Amino acid sequence: MPIVSLDHLTLFELTPPQLVEAAAVSGFGHVGLRLNPAAPPGERQHPMLGDSPMRRETLARMRDTGVAVFDFGVFRLKQGVDLAAFEPVLESAAVLGAREAVVNGDEPDPQRLADLLRRLCELGRRYGVRMNLEPTPWTGIPTLGAAVAVIEACGDVDARLMVDTIHVDRSGGTLADLAALPRALIDYVQVCDAVGPRPRDLETMIYQARNERAYPGEGDLDLVGMLSMLPADVPLSLEAPVKSLSATLDPVQRARRAQERMASLVAAVAARRKASAISGGSQGARSDGRG
Repeated sequence: MPIVSLDHLTLFELTPPQLVEAAAVSGFGHVGLRLNPAAPPGERQHPMLGDSPMRRETLARMRDTGVAVFDFGVFRLKQGVDLAAFEPVLESAAVLGAREAVVNGDEPDPQRLADLLRRLCELGRRYGVRMNLEPTPWTGIPTLGAAVAVIEACGDVDARLMVDTIHVDRSGGTLADLAALPRALIDYVQVCDAVGPRPRDLETMIYQARNERAYPGEGDLDLVGMLSMLPADVPLSLEAPVKSLSATLDPVQRARRAQERMASLVAAVAARRKASAISGGSQGARSDGRG
């Protein structure tokens, strides 16, 4: 059974200690925290840096519930970024026990981005944190292939690839693309479903990614096929904001529904792997990654 973590974006209205509590009562053993805003200045910034009251409260709830922090985000890399400004975030992550960070690449020049990633990895190593570069269609690294190229150019042993199922689909990624990824670059996978056809404009893609994804099995992606192409028992992080559900379900109800969908997905992937091993192949999945 792989690690299954509840990412902060899924219940973004909650504070970190509230997220830990919601994870505990809904059956998640891990959480991912947003320690650095991905879309400032509009995104809420929780006072989690330094020995703050909220960080102490989060640590207390972690001790009480047994829920651990798996990963955190978000570092955005582009020309002129002050990497030293990320150090308080890394310090807080280390105190919370997180060992994986999400990195977005806004810098369009691949070599410059590779150099920034290398320097960030060097900084992160001081805190025991690995950097997971996430391709998204609206950034400087829109595809899995582009991200792998930057990671390889970076050359740092702690540089990893973030696979996020909605971004794979929205960038036109296929099951074959996933199967071809270097296994050593994948520490964990961000999972969600998505409803409807791929949007043709970036504005809609961004809105859906930040506000209206879907829980596994409630959309149109072939998540079983996607995960079957990746390393067995790779840790999974549910990153699935569904704001439309907040009108009828409170955060704990949504977390419980999400946990049930994740459990079903994990079971389905295990069954697919078992059937594939018996048949000697991976038949039955569409090549484009959609159900």
